[in-house]
Amino acid sequence: MKQRTIKEALEFEGVGIHSGEKTKIILHPEKEDTGISFYRHGVRIPVSPENVVNTFHSTDLGKDGVVVKTVEHLLATLHLLGISNLTIEVQGGNEIPIMDGSGYFFYRELKGNVLKQGSDIEPLQIREEVRVQRGDSHIVALPCSCFEITYEGVFETYLGRQRYTFRGNVRDIILARTFCFEHEIEFIKKNGLGKGGSLENTLVIGRERIYNEGGLRYQDEPVRHKVFDLIGDLYLLGTSVRGKFVSYKGGHSLNFELVKALYEQVLVA
Repeated sequence: MKQRTIKEALEFEGVGIHSGEKTKIILHPEKEDTGISFYRHGVRIPVSPENVVNTFHSTDLGKDGVVVKTVEHLLATLHLLGISNLTIEVQGGNEIPIMDGSGYFFYRELKGNVLKQGSDIEPLQIREEVRVQRGDSHIVALPCSCFEITYEGVFETYLGRQRYTFRGNVRDIILARTFCFEHEIEFIKKNGLGKGGSLENTLVIGRERIYNEGGLRYQDEPVRHKVFDLIGDLYLLGTSVRGKFVSYKGGHSLNFELVKALYEQVLVA
């Protein structure tokens, strides 16, 4: 597949879901073989597993003391569009704007702004089974010429057990919002997170109901968003991935364990 960048710079502005700070990001086109990086306070932070500094409730990148938080939704959108060369300048706060909690606004603005470049970029092909596990949660990566992700979640609410398989239709996941459970809110706040969270950008799930006006965008919206998160975390590898992924109760930390395992294979190869 061909490398891709964007035709012209794009700006997004909004609040960070965990920091509560207002941030503006400017996406700049880049030449071939540049890769994707974040730029803040004069420091360039390449998208790489080596620069991941936190995976607790978000995926954060950092270098030389400069951190950019909650990069997963933007990376997922770039992954879905195959954008491989880009600089993301971060102004104001240190967290990517949460927008409405989904990838919709990023995707809407970027879709018509993609520019194919001359050089090829090889996707990472899963060649043998890779499994990571933490407690009763696990993710398995299997060889396949496709890009397919199955996520199964078990929720202690009326939603119960949900399972969803993504086979490439962006419309099936792009509106799925980040979510939290009502009983988790106090814990999240105590850990200094969720300062920018609201019903405008987070799906809040009670034991018996959804608190957001309009309810769910998909019947299984939470697991679809988990798939979206994994797509973003996989793009830490710097290229698209070909394989079949099955995640059971996975999250950012376990996603990163998988990314590290795949990255080690790339380094060995």
